[in-house]
Amino acid sequence: MTFDQDNLDDSTSNVRKQRRQQEDKKRMAYRRAIEDYRDSKALHALVCDFPDLIGTAQNHQRLH
Repeated sequence: MTFDQDNLDDSTSNVRKQRRQQEDKKRMAYRRAIEDYRDSKALHALVCDFPDLIGTAQNHQRLH
């Protein structure tokens, strides 16, 4: 039985390519999560700059 080196190289490169793609997907998901967290913190900071408006909105909802 002979070994087909070209076929082995192709399957190895496909495995490497798939692994690299999976790692890239994980990395991008992690990066998006960090960006979402950063955006939500920035939005929260903007909203918290106006606590009197938050209280007014809550009081307005209670009255109606």
